[in-house]
Amino acid sequence: MYWVRSLFFITPLFFLLSLTSYSDEYNSEYPELAGEATGYNSAESTGYNSEEAIEFKLRSTVDRSLSDEVANTGLSSIAAGVVGNVFGLSWTGLGTLLKSGGVSNAVFANFTASAIGTGVLLGMGSILARTYLKTPSDLLFRPLFWVVYKFNQVEDFIFYEEYPTALDQKHKAFLQPVSDRLTSVAERVFDIPASYWEIDLMSAGGPNAFSVGGYKIGIYRSIFTVAKNEAGMACILGHEMGHVLARHSGQGMTDFLFFNKKALASILFTNAIAHNQEHQADEIGLYLMALAGYDPSECSHVWERFTSAAGDVRGIIRIFLESHPTNASRMVALQKLGSQLKGYYTRKPGALGLGMEYEL
Repeated sequence: MYWVRSLFFITPLFFLLSLTSYSDEYNSEYPELAGEATGYNSAESTGYNSEEAIEFKLRSTVDRSLSDEVANTGLSSIAAGVVGNVFGLSWTGLGTLLKSGGVSNAVFANFTASAIGTGVLLGMGSILARTYLKTPSDLLFRPLFWVVYKFNQVEDFIFYEEYPTALDQKHKAFLQPVSDRLTSVAERVFDIPASYWEIDLMSAGGPNAFSVGGYKIGIYRSIFTVAKNEAGMACILGHEMGHVLARHSGQGMTDFLFFNKKALASILFTNAIAHNQEHQADEIGLYLMALAGYDPSECSHVWERFTSAAGDVRGIIRIFLESHPTNASRMVALQKLGSQLKGYYTRKPGALGLGMEYEL
């Protein structure tokens, strides 16, 4: 009977995939209705040559549909759920299986089928949660995000000397116009008041930046030399804003509930989900900086400078130990999208180019 149980668990997966194909078929068969649902006509969903088209792509990248989420993280999610359930360190039936007598035993077969079926359901649940529950989860856990952010601020204050006033003012003068332009784009496209964003300078660590839910972003001062110019800073800040806009903090909390975080065997697949979210944030950031008037081709050069400054971890190590993709893979994706946005950017009135260059 274990195969019947497996069929019961796996059938919903095929239903989920059928929803994806139905959605794609519906949009291709009735493009005018798909356009009405998003507020754009179908022509604006293709190409990169108009403000409306870029804003459409920005919105759709931030708010992925179910079919988009399945396409981007579906297999990784199902695999993470199954592998985490079957081979995870918290596999409660391990003792039973060791005593069951092997693969041919009914106890072994039933337990394995149940673990696989449960893993499939957990993977499917994570996909649905990332699509439909990311905003409620982000709102629910904002007090926690606030605590995490304040902890980083307090830690920075305790461990690091204050920057000289002149250098602090220089950093703020360099960052302010960039943050003003990007938050203005977010306000226009998503109706998020610019005043909601809290963007702070911190002294800790190497060249880096981070974000948490609740529109909070920390920029480490050591990243200014990597940014080099306003367009470079727009790339970095836009990426962090991308995490916030896509509600990745909220998605991370729902994933924590669905995936067995003690299941070290599933790291390969949970990291694949995290890598995809990093690429998603990169894409959002590129749209933001292009709409703000900065040259989108500069973003790939930022990652070249990151690699020159700190090197790049080997791809095989990234897969098993890192939640971020390699610099090289990000550069390739950014170069491709940057070249696609070039046509829009070169015709944009009042384009800023690289903006002001940062000087020590």
